[in-house]
Amino acid sequence: MSILNKVRSWIDGDGSELALEEAARDAQIKPRSKAEEFIVKIAREVESVMQNEMVPLPQGTTIIPSEYIIFLNGDDDKEWQGVKRKGLEQGLYHILAERAKELAGKKKLETKSFVIELRIDGTLERGEVRVQHSWEDANSNKTGVLSRPKSIPNLRATAPQKQAAIPTDPNFRPPTQPQPQMPNLKATAIAPQPPVPDPPTFPNVPLQQAVPIPQEEEEMTRVKTRMTELYKLEIWRGGVRQNVVPIYQNEVVVGRGSKSKPVDIPLSGDVEISRRHLTLATDGLGNFWAVNEGKNPAAIDNYELPAGQRIQLTPGVPLNICSYMLRIQPR
Repeated sequence: MSILNKVRSWIDGDGSELALEEAARDAQIKPRSKAEEFIVKIAREVESVMQNEMVPLPQGTTIIPSEYIIFLNGDDDKEWQGVKRKGLEQGLYHILAERAKELAGKKKLETKSFVIELRIDGTLERGEVRVQHSWEDANSNKTGVLSRPKSIPNLRATAPQKQAAIPTDPNFRPPTQPQPQMPNLKATAIAPQPPVPDPPTFPNVPLQQAVPIPQEEEEMTRVKTRMTELYKLEIWRGGVRQNVVPIYQNEVVVGRGSKSKPVDIPLSGDVEISRRHLTLATDGLGNFWAVNEGKNPAAIDNYELPAGQRIQLTPGVPLNICSYMLRIQPR
């Protein structure tokens, strides 16, 4: 009997002892090793969350959460690394995918796929497991790609008209025009005027229309007021500093963020963080405050912030939000 089939039998509780005895006789090993016990414990915890959160729909279908984050003790996490960790994740995914179909029963399971992720929770004891689920759509918050504007087509330049050649001989003189004769004012008789000739006619040749040259739109210079940096905010996760963000506003919102609830300081990758989890405020004179708005707590050292209350925050003191740690650097 394979390890996956044994785990499914242990979860079901049907004939588990018989299955273990047969496996022990065949392989001459203990019925349950330490690793197998750990896999069973994780699978049962995830199955319990899956079963409690399963939602039957009126059209005869059902859905389950799409994300499951499994929190382990730090020492347990070290034991499941590399190929061993990959095998654990793949085995759990295979077992729980089959288990989800069995829990749905005759109803069609609308959830086509789900995600399993292993993380560390320092508050857990050795061998303890905690499961956090999420209903958030994994396909949301994708980066949109806009089509680039079309470039202006190249216009063919018209051939320049030929100009009359200018002689380069320094002795060249243009031909002199005959001077008009002044009329004889003494004469009293008016000489007959010659007939005026008709103006010359030219063939009707259509004129070529001029093509306008595209002009670049003039962009006005934008004058912005220079913003003053109030302080810097350090962002840490897992003991590693991720970023240092300069803050120019008296009040900023920190959280996971979404399209409907944007934030100023996004903290991604932790579903325990609310979309709007914390508000940081300052009066610009060195005083700082924090207001917890999240479902899960935020803490200054070991003091958990009460929800909705404005708490004084000292620069340099760690402010913990789930798996993140923030610290204010005063200007």
